[in-house]
Amino acid sequence: MVASDINDWISNGCDFVLFRYPQQTDVHAARSEATICLSTIIDLKRISRGFVFAPFADSKLPIIVFDNPQTATFRQPERKSALSSGTSSEKITDTYTAEFEAFRNAVRNGQFSKLVLARTLCTSISSSAADIFFDACAACPNSFVYLFSSRQSGMWLGATPEILIEGSNRQMHTVALAGTANGSAFPLPDINDWDAKNRNEQKIVTDYLLAQIQAFGTVRSIVGPNTVRAAHLAHIKTDIFFDINEKDLPQLIAAIHPTPAVCGLPKNEAMRFISTNESTSREYYAGFLGWYDTQADTRLFVNLRCMKWTDNQNVKLIAGGGILPESELESEWNETENKLRTLMNLNSFK
Repeated sequence: MVASDINDWISNGCDFVLFRYPQQTDVHAARSEATICLSTIIDLKRISRGFVFAPFADSKLPIIVFDNPQTATFRQPERKSALSSGTSSEKITDTYTAEFEAFRNAVRNGQFSKLVLARTLCTSISSSAADIFFDACAACPNSFVYLFSSRQSGMWLGATPEILIEGSNRQMHTVALAGTANGSAFPLPDINDWDAKNRNEQKIVTDYLLAQIQAFGTVRSIVGPNTVRAAHLAHIKTDIFFDINEKDLPQLIAAIHPTPAVCGLPKNEAMRFISTNESTSREYYAGFLGWYDTQADTRLFVNLRCMKWTDNQNVKLIAGGGILPESELESEWNETENKLRTLMNLNSFK
């Protein structure tokens, strides 16, 4: 498959997905002849095998499923990576400042232990979606890279480092990923070099995941926390391995999504607060996506470092950051700037 084939799919309005797993070079492609929409995560019990694209809040938009599609596999083409560390270049907006203050005040007054504030960056592009996808594959080898298009969602692309849940035969794996620093330096920061804010942010996510998993299954082992690289950024990661009956998987996914890494705690109250106080329309940002298979491997990822096409030549990029009592405006803005640059620093954006 070449870029012209993908561009033909786009021109013809096909429902399709391209995806490349972390640390692999094979790209999987699927066109959907049986796209279905689900109302809730629990409805995944109706699906045995398919590609899933779910929103941040499942009550607002459909969970889109390419039901049992046939996939083709090909080698990603050779590309040069063009990612740099990225520095803040956009001036802090009045809108972000006001929203940051509202989010931080809500955390400081005890309403929440954490909230996540997202923002958007709109820009024009001259490259094709296929070129951006293949550049992202080259630049982000440790991320799940995808290009997804459907009539219900529009076209999205992302390079996410965060696993929501993966595994097979009752043996599953998830990660708590939070905290952000410059990851372009060698070696990566030692876990003890992270400041208290980032370590606390990551611990909140870890504790939350463990509590949800223990309600449905049995934790086998915990590895970490460790520092990992995702493109030009570094994060704190804890791996959690556990056992669960496959029939309980939709309930567990519903329980853990959205995690505090992209939402806040307590979860339901945080989702309502974000809906009321955040100007960003998240849509499928901070949702989840990937391959769902009750008889084989399930591999679902959190939809981060992503963008949506608003028309043929314009895109909306979305990024967020965790707000705790000690959060500072400039630091949080710069964190979102650097996350946006995961895609903005690609060759195809220059």
